[in-house]
Amino acid sequence: MIILLLRRAERWGLALLALVVLLALAPAASAHSTLIATEPPRDRVVEHSPERVLVRFDEPVETQLGSIVVYDGEGERVDSGRFSRPTPESVAVAIDRELERGTYTVAWRVISADSDPIKGAWVFHVQEPGPQPGGVAAQVLEDTPFVTSVFYLGGRFLDFALLLVCVGGVAALAFALRSATEPVRRRLLAILAGLAAALAVVSLIELGLQGAAAEGTPLSDGFQWDVISSVADTRFGHFALARSGIAAALCAVALIARAKGGLAPAQLTVPALLLAGALVFTPGLSGHASVSGALSIAADAAHVQAAAVWTGGLAFVVLGLVLARARRWELAATTVPRFSTTAVVSVAILLVAGVVNGYLQVRAWRGLWETEYGVLLLVKLGLVLPLLAMGAYNNRYAVPRLRAQIASRVERSRFLRLAGVELAVMLVVVGVTAALVNAPPARTEIEMHEPTEAELRLGPFMAHMEIMPGEVGRNEIHLMFEKGRPDEITVSTRLRSAGIGPLRYRARRGMEPGAYVVRRANLSPGGEWELRVDARRGDFDLFSDTVHLSIDQEM
Repeated sequence: MIILLLRRAERWGLALLALVVLLALAPAASAHSTLIATEPPRDRVVEHSPERVLVRFDEPVETQLGSIVVYDGEGERVDSGRFSRPTPESVAVAIDRELERGTYTVAWRVISADSDPIKGAWVFHVQEPGPQPGGVAAQVLEDTPFVTSVFYLGGRFLDFALLLVCVGGVAALAFALRSATEPVRRRLLAILAGLAAALAVVSLIELGLQGAAAEGTPLSDGFQWDVISSVADTRFGHFALARSGIAAALCAVALIARAKGGLAPAQLTVPALLLAGALVFTPGLSGHASVSGALSIAADAAHVQAAAVWTGGLAFVVLGLVLARARRWELAATTVPRFSTTAVVSVAILLVAGVVNGYLQVRAWRGLWETEYGVLLLVKLGLVLPLLAMGAYNNRYAVPRLRAQIASRVERSRFLRLAGVELAVMLVVVGVTAALVNAPPARTEIEMHEPTEAELRLGPFMAHMEIMPGEVGRNEIHLMFEKGRPDEITVSTRLRSAGIGPLRYRARRGMEPGAYVVRRANLSPGGEWELRVDARRGDFDLFSDTVHLSIDQEM
C-alpha cells in the first residue's frame, strides 16, 4: 500500500522525503542533563573543609531559577549563597566558613538542557562521617507540589497539541483543502485563528508554570513578576515568547485570509507556511536539540513537522468534510487522496526518526521494560501500531473509492468513524509523548545501576574499587591496586540504619597482578551502606579506608 502511494507522489515529494529522512537520522532526542561529577566527590571523606561545592553535568544547564544549598547534619545551611559558573556545564557555591567534621548534604536544582527542571542530592564527609552518614536529603529536598506538576505537564501537553494542530492546519489548507469552497475555507480559517490565539496565550502561561516547577513551589508563586522575568531570561523563556509571537502573527494572517475568502492568494499562503515552519523549530531550539548541533535541531523540526502534517492535517481534513455538509463527498474525492500522500511521507519520517531516537535514548533492550522511559516508549508504540493499521486500511480501500466517488453510504460512514478514532488515539499519543519527554532517558536510568566506582588510599597503597552491579542483592567487589600488593584484603559491609553488620568478606586474589575480588557480597536491603577495606602487609601493618555506597531499594 505504501509503495503504491509513494509511486503516485511527485518527484519533489520523493526528494523532500529523502532529505528529511536523512535529517531525521541525526540524534534529535529529548533528554535530561545528567550529573557526572561533583566537588568534593560524592560519598567521599575529605580531610579539609572545602572552599566551594561544585556540580558538573554532561551538557550546559541553566540556574536562573535553580540553586545549590549545603546543609550540615542538623539541616542548617552552611554555604554562602554566592553562586558561580566555572563552565556552562557546571555550577558552584562558595563555602566561607570552616566546616566541622561530619556529614554534609548538597541539594541542587537546575534547568536541564531540554528545559525541564531537575534536582538531586548527595553527601560528602569532612574528616569522618557524622551521626547520619546518609545525610538529611529527605528533610531538605522537597518534592514539587502535586498541583504544580499536573499543571506543568498539562501545559506542556496543551502547548504541543496546539502547535501540531496549527501547523497541520496550515498545511492542510494550503494543499489538501485547496479545492474547498469559500464558506468552508472561511470557517476553517476562523478555527485556525482561534487555535493560534490559544497557542499564543498558552505559551505565555507556560512562563509561570515553568517558574513554579523549576523552584518546586506552589503554582501561585510561579506567576509572580520576578519569577516570570527570570524564566523569560532563560532559553526556554526566549523561545516560549518567540512561539507566542509567531502564533499571534499566524492568527493575524488567518484572520486576514478569512476576510479575503481563503488562503488561495500566494501573498497569504506563503506567509502562513513560513510562520508554521518557524513554529516547528521552537521545541528543539528550547530543548535538548539546541545543545546537540544544527543537524539535531533540523531533525527535531522534521519530526515535529511530520507529526503536525499527519495529526493536525487529519483534524482539519475531517473538519473540512464535516463543514462541507451536502458537498462533503465531492470535496473528499480530491482532499482525501491529497492528504493520504502527504500522510504517507509524514509516517515514513516519523517511523525512521522514532526508531533512531528510541535507540539513542534506550541503547539496551532491558531499558524498554526496566525504566519509566522504556515503558512509556512501548506504550507509545502500542498506540501507533493501530494508527498505522487504520491508515493502511483507509488507503487500501476507502481512498480509491472516495477518489472515484463510488463509495457507498456505509463506506463513507466507516471512513468518518475511523478518522474520528484515529484523532482520539493521536490525542492519547500526544499525551504519552508529553510524559515521555519529561522522563529521564532509559540509558541514564540504566547507567545509574552500572558498576559503582571509588578510589581508596590504604597507607602506601592506592586501589580502584568497583561494586557490580551496585544494586540491592548479591554484588561483586573488585579491587585493583596500582602500586604494590598487600598480603591480605578484608572487606566489611555495614548498614547502620537497619542495624546490619559488619559483614566481613575475605577478598581472593584475581587473575591479574594487583587484583582482588569478593564474589558474593550481600548488599540488601537498600540504604546507605558503609564499606570498609582493610589491607594487611606483613604481620604488623594494617591500613584501612572507608567508602559509603547508596543502594536504591527499587530495582
